[in-house]
Amino acid sequence: MEKEIIGKWVFKDGKTVADANCHLIESMIKNDLKEFENSEDGWTRRYKHTNGSIWELTYPESHLYGGGPPKLSRIEK
Repeated sequence: MEKEIIGKWVFKDGKTVADANCHLIESMIKNDLKEFENSEDGWTRRYKHTNGSIWELTYPESHLYGGGPPKLSRIEK
């Protein structure tokens, strides 16, 4: 399993669209992860995977509109 999944926004046909990693992160949050902690400002969230691993969701390009694309990192215990 990956240690880090970094989403990107790409320009296609004159529009900004999410790449495959953005969709993977979205799918993992919907199907495999359960949120258990978030930062006071709401930009960092921690999740527990169904396999017991801990993941952290951040937005490293937060200067972009809407917070930018997501980044999901597995945290080593």
